[in-house]
Amino acid sequence: MKRIAVQHGLEEIKEGLRNRGYEVVGYEDRGHIDAIVYKSMDSSMENVNNSKNGNIYGAILVNATGKTIEEIEHIVETRRYGNLFT
Repeated sequence: MKRIAVQHGLEEIKEGLRNRGYEVVGYEDRGHIDAIVYKSMDSSMENVNNSKNGNIYGAILVNATGKTIEEIEHIVETRRYGNLFT
C-alpha cells in the first residue's frame, strides 16, 4: 500500500485517496512516503522528504490544483505527470 502525505485542508482528497486504498498521513508523520499532495508550498513541507526522517527513496510531489482524484491517483501510481509535449 502506498503511503501519501496530504497537506492540511485537502480533506476531500484525503478521503478520496483513503477510499482508493492508500494510507494517508500528515506531513508530521515519519517513515517512508511515496507521494506528497499539496496545493501551496509552505514550511510544513520542509521535512517530509528528508532522508534523516526515514524516506531514503524520495517522494513525488503532486500539486493538486485543478486535478481530479483520478488524475492525482494516476500521478501517484505512474510517478509522472504525463507527456510534457501534448
